[in-house]
This record gives sequence, C-alpha cells and structure tokens, in this order.
Amino acid sequence: MLTILGGGGWFPAHDRQTACALFRDGDGAVMIDAGSGVGRLVERPELLDGINRLDIVLTHFHLDHIVGLAYLPAIAASAQTSVWGPGRLLYGIATDKLLEQLSHEPFNPVPLADQQIAVRDVPPGEFELGDFRIATRRQDRHSAPSLGLRFGDQLAWVTDTAYDPGSESFAAGCRLLAHEAWYTQAAPLTPEIHSSAAEAGQVASRAEVEQLLVIHLPPFTGKLDALLEEAKGGFPRVQPAYDGVQLPEIGG
Repeated sequence: MLTILGGGGWFPAHDRQTACALFRDGDGAVMIDAGSGVGRLVERPELLDGINRLDIVLTHFHLDHIVGLAYLPAIAASAQTSVWGPGRLLYGIATDKLLEQLSHEPFNPVPLADQQIAVRDVPPGEFELGDFRIATRRQDRHSAPSLGLRFGDQLAWVTDTAYDPGSESFAAGCRLLAHEAWYTQAAPLTPEIHSSAAEAGQVASRAEVEQLLVIHLPPFTGKLDALLEEAKGGFPRVQPAYDGVQLPEIGG
C-alpha cells in the first residue's frame, strides 16, 4: 500500500506537508523522501505497525525532501532503519558525508548515528531492499540532479525535474506513475527545473500507465482545480497526492 504523508513541495501549506510517501509491502516499507511529511507518522503511528524494516530512499538533498530526517526520533521507526541517498551516484560525494553536515549540532541535537540509523549510498542500476526491487534513473533537468525511482511494475516516482522524455520509457507499463505537477502552462513557474501538470499527463499517456498521481504540489494556494484539469487533458485517470491519500492496490 502506498500512503502519501506529504504531497507538497518547497514548504508546508494548505494542509500539505512536503515530500514524503510510505510504500509498504508486508512487514517491510520504503519511505520515499523524508520531507516534513515524516511528521504525519506521529499523527498516524499505526502506519508503521508490524513493520520490521524501514528503508528511507532520498531522491535528492533539497530541504523539502530531507527535513523530516530530524523528526525520526519522534516516530516509532523499526530497529532496522536505513537511509539511502544518491550522494555518490549524483554528486560524487558519499551520502553520509552530505547528511552529517545537517545531522549534528548546531543544526540537529540527535544525530542519525546516535539513533543507530545506517546511512548508505544508492548503488547504480537496480537494487533490492527487502521485497522491493528498485531501478533508478538520473534526472539532470533540475537545479541539482535528482533521482527517478521505479518499483518493479507497480510504481514509478518522478519528481523535481523539468519535462524529460526519458521519464516516459522509465515509467513505461507501470500501474502507477507519481509525477510532479508544479504549475499550469497558463502560469509557468521555474519551467527550467520543474514540470507542468500538462507535462505530467503527457508522460503518463506516453508511458501507458494505468493511473497518474500528481505529486510535489505547489503550496501557494489550496485550490488546485486548474492544475488537475490540465493534467486530465493529457491523461484522464489522475489523482492528486493530498496528504493521507492511500492506494491499497499498489504494493501488498
């Protein structure tokens, strides 16, 4: 089951925390990014019931995707918790070296190491985390490179990238494509590093996925009708990633 903990981007507003989702299959779970949405697990601790292994996979290191790492002491995480980041893969710097700059005083009083949370680097190509088999793709059309994720044929996760035709083949045939929709074409906002709702719909259509989940939603307004309508213009089966949305048909 996929649960959206934070469907927004940049900063939390209008009941949307920032980038975080929990993808659960049996007694294992992968947290996709660790934005402020991690705090939702304090509100809904039952989402972690029965989980024996928690792997947190980061798409990149912008604060709206990692700030929730500071919240981990407040949640009942598994004793087997690891953070996987694309430090070496995208930037040539080990993930633990990047995160340790923010994981200690004067920024954070409880370092990840003190929580016995392992910090590892995402390997190139495909890798396995418990029952999850994950493929990755480098995305260079952002202010800093980001990482696309694909979980078998269940889920493709594409965020923080301008429109990239390569996302279509990467997501091809997936049941669910989660793709950022940061703006409408009528009101473009940083199109050189982010995707529009129309482009999300286009990727979903060309990838021939079953469903589109629009993620990394803009925080500037509570009303997203125009954005959703634009996405549906290219692909009719669209769902917004509002916080709390669950897709029980994805995963196990």
